[in-house]
Amino acid sequence: MSLQARSNGRPPRSLAPLLLSLLSISASFLIGCSGGPKPAQGTGAASRPGAAGKAKVWRPAGHDTLGPTVAIVGGRRITRHDVDSLIATAPPSAQGQLRDPDGYRDVVKRMVVQEAVYNAAVRAGLERDSSYLAQVKLSSHDILMRRFYEMKIQALPAIEDSAIKAYYQAHPQEFAIHARAKVRHIVVPTRGKALEIRRALGKGALWDQTCAKYSTDKATKGDGGLIGWVAKDSDLVPGIGKAPAIVAAAYSLPIDQISQPLQSASGWHLIRVETREDETVQPFETTKSRIVARLRSEQRESYGKAFTDSLLQSSATIFDDSIKVALKPSKTAEDYFKEAQAAVTPLQRIEFYKELVKRYPDEKVSIQAQFMIGFTYAEEMGEYDLARKEFEEFLRVHPDSELAGSAKWMIENMGLPGPDLKDDDTGGGGGTSAGPDSGRAGPGGSK
Repeated sequence: MSLQARSNGRPPRSLAPLLLSLLSISASFLIGCSGGPKPAQGTGAASRPGAAGKAKVWRPAGHDTLGPTVAIVGGRRITRHDVDSLIATAPPSAQGQLRDPDGYRDVVKRMVVQEAVYNAAVRAGLERDSSYLAQVKLSSHDILMRRFYEMKIQALPAIEDSAIKAYYQAHPQEFAIHARAKVRHIVVPTRGKALEIRRALGKGALWDQTCAKYSTDKATKGDGGLIGWVAKDSDLVPGIGKAPAIVAAAYSLPIDQISQPLQSASGWHLIRVETREDETVQPFETTKSRIVARLRSEQRESYGKAFTDSLLQSSATIFDDSIKVALKPSKTAEDYFKEAQAAVTPLQRIEFYKELVKRYPDEKVSIQAQFMIGFTYAEEMGEYDLARKEFEEFLRVHPDSELAGSAKWMIENMGLPGPDLKDDDTGGGGGTSAGPDSGRAGPGGSK
């Protein structure tokens, strides 16, 4: 299929998010890179042969240090250099996909669309739009701060060799290479089969052929049963999991000798150790770049804290009292109580009461709200254990409150069956004492 034919098709869908990301972080890229001469003035200009006075048309350019012009947008050209520079900002793993014919053409197409939208915005006069100007001001503020800090960081002194060596010597465990053994295995379902294979190997059967024929480990049987490196300080074996018997044999078995059958969750193993390496420390030269990166990071962190602390001390004042005022809730204690009274469900009502108590613990209405938490649990939800807990907390905090007696009465009587009331035609004064008022009328009020 020709490039032209394939390029007319829809590009791979997986490219779209990556291209959108590239173009979003490179919004000014084309503006900066497309400021060259118009095609009629540049290297890519050529006149169509014919009579004098005929209109000139653009033709593809010859060799150019910026590469050929791949598109024209509103009198400006986009070159291979522009496209390649944008693709270079993509993750390395994605650049190959963006450089194939379809991917490359899609990048060009999206760059053209971006430049066309920019031109349309300029023609519409949005460069004078107040919202746009405000965003530009905010962005320039952030960019200026970042650039200033970057310059400060770049001016920090280089990490001295003596500091690098001192760190290396002070942290030997960080650069330790633990003891390890390179192991191969053959795994079969039973111990008897393992013993049979071990006898065959002892009589001269070739390990790789035997492994390929009998091992049940499909991942390694084609590679001579190579497990890889087994660490001495761990019971975990690559590809097998926890297998302490294999680890122990890997460090006691003579090199190239075949072990006795060893059991794991995968079956019965015969192992062979190819080589062993004792614990050692990485050479200083191989660790140097890593140490420099760590020390540089610590240097930047330390400088950043010192830098911001110095700015706060020399050019700023923070008013803690004003912060407390700023954090003070806009609603009053009475507002919270009214919201609780108007809440649709008991749980909502309890949440408002709790919020009131939390925000205004010293307000008089907060005392009534704390009582109402227990009352609502008991009378509206039948949650007597929760109610008891709330009333006991109420009595602990407000033992002298005028509602303390009501709280004690609730603890003693909630959940008990009510009195057996009968019609009294005489209107006599007999009866039982009433329980506490729920207080739904509001703080300090009556029903």
